[in-house]
Amino acid sequence: MLKISSILLFAILSFTIYGNSKELLVNLQDLNQWIGKVELIKNHDKDNKPSFVLYGRYPTKLIYKNYIPINPQKSYTLKVSFKTLYPNLPASGYMGFEVLDANKRTITYQNIVVANLPYSEVISARKGDKHLIIKMISNFDKIKKVKVAFNAKTDLSDVPNFDLSPNCKKAEKTPDGNLKIELYAPLVKDYPAGTKIRFHSQYAVPMYYLAKGWMPSDKWKECVAILNGVNTTTGPSKTKFWKGTAYVRPFVWFGNWDRKPKEGAKLLVNGFSLVESPLQNTATKK
Repeated sequence: MLKISSILLFAILSFTIYGNSKELLVNLQDLNQWIGKVELIKNHDKDNKPSFVLYGRYPTKLIYKNYIPINPQKSYTLKVSFKTLYPNLPASGYMGFEVLDANKRTITYQNIVVANLPYSEVISARKGDKHLIIKMISNFDKIKKVKVAFNAKTDLSDVPNFDLSPNCKKAEKTPDGNLKIELYAPLVKDYPAGTKIRFHSQYAVPMYYLAKGWMPSDKWKECVAILNGVNTTTGPSKTKFWKGTAYVRPFVWFGNWDRKPKEGAKLLVNGFSLVESPLQNTATKK
């Protein structure tokens, strides 16, 4: 009986079933389950539960430690409540996911977002060089600050692509009619002539934008994001997990370059839940 009771208690603590829905994330008070800013504040509770408090440099992250497997045929609802601690020092909050592939490699914006430039191929790309030479393309003046994705496939089956160059600094014609691309850092390996390439975004940010904004100080603001499975195309979707996603770790962060809080501002975070359910209509509330 004791063994059965212990198993039942563990199941209740691990997840709650609501019909066909399953809550995947419930424990906000075990700090060992969180990475980053894991400081709790107990005199500003929500529903009699202490709140995380985020402050300092931006962005300051609070991320769930465990990897949660994602079923492409399921819907996922993330809810987080935010509140500014000091009325005279507004705090901004962001909500999202670190998304990872089946090998638990982190997928960022640069791995999935393709620049509007033609494909090309390598003429010369050697480890240690801060440049590479490729076949000429049109609109090469737009290469500045993008990345080169190597071993690219025209059907985009290589996306998310993790075989990326450092950011491109500039591109200029060579005497023989090809393109020389200057890089901000050296290449980490050789690429043989003929390697197919595509251009990707320079930004290495996670899916951080599912909710964002200046948070009120007089009440809690609940932010909700619903994601229906995994995207099968490229691009930074807000209604599906990014292409290639197999695992996620939900997170929030304090501040960003576009909403930078003043020194001394603090953000309260509470009401954190992630629920898996059958596919449903998507909606995001900010």
